[in-house]
Amino acid sequence: MSVSIKQLKAFVAVVEENSFSLAAARLNATQSGMSMLVQNLELSIGKKLINRIPGKMVLTESGKNFYKYALEILSLMDKALIDAKTNSEDLSGTFNCGLMPTFTRSALPATLSKFLKEYPKVDVKVTEAYSGVLEDMVRTNKLEFAIVPSVKNPTGLKIEFVSSDLNFLVTKKNSDFEHLKPLKLSKLEKIKIILPGIENSRRITLDEYFATHNIKIDKTLEMDGMIGTLEMVASSDWCAILPAVLCDLDILGNLRTLSPLISPNLITEYVLITSASKELSSAAKLFSKKICEEIRSITEKMNEKVRPL
Repeated sequence: MSVSIKQLKAFVAVVEENSFSLAAARLNATQSGMSMLVQNLELSIGKKLINRIPGKMVLTESGKNFYKYALEILSLMDKALIDAKTNSEDLSGTFNCGLMPTFTRSALPATLSKFLKEYPKVDVKVTEAYSGVLEDMVRTNKLEFAIVPSVKNPTGLKIEFVSSDLNFLVTKKNSDFEHLKPLKLSKLEKIKIILPGIENSRRITLDEYFATHNIKIDKTLEMDGMIGTLEMVASSDWCAILPAVLCDLDILGNLRTLSPLISPNLITEYVLITSASKELSSAAKLFSKKICEEIRSITEKMNEKVRPL
């Protein structure tokens, strides 16, 4: 039996994309070439791995098991190559990571400036996007890692918990609320709130929170931009519900008032996602560790700042 790395990569791509054409685009190959690689793989091991049904593909039990081993083999091969090339005393190279606006405002600047000062030969590329886009980019190896609040489809991903985060009602500086005093949102009337668009994962969470806890919203304004939302809140009577990590720079209440939500709390949990078939480069692994530490530090600090009722 002879199985090539090329066949393993083709099979993994087809499983994760659930499409021969999308897998071909991911690996810069032709659809017919991808189909041939998978067929030859099935012939080599003597088992059917994928049942091709019009409109979809379904993994056989053998296919499900083989997919898990294929991920381990590809990841181990990647790790061997990285370890062979790495010089821990003179770290260099390039990596691309993905972060949401939640982190690029507060956690990223301090972490990145320190990292680049310590490792000047490393080139860092940061892609800012929302969780669904980042998830797809990690799965297709366009990013080495990303930090997101949730994962829609765990296929092809390794997931590691980072931190739990409070959410605040954010209002202008001279609003009716006391800075950092917890607030029960259901007691408020005529709430004018800025919400992310309906395709944003935070919107789903917020809509569920409102419905479950009988929170009455008077007016809504859709705005996906986090920075734009913060500026709108600071200069108007509109409010927003935003995670504590994003609000770290407003902890003194100079521009905006932060009111932690209670009864119940609204918690966001962040996870680090990486490709299940690849190993992080040494530089990416080190930077991911540092920015996760910074995120945890901010969430812990914000928790300590909140005063009980």
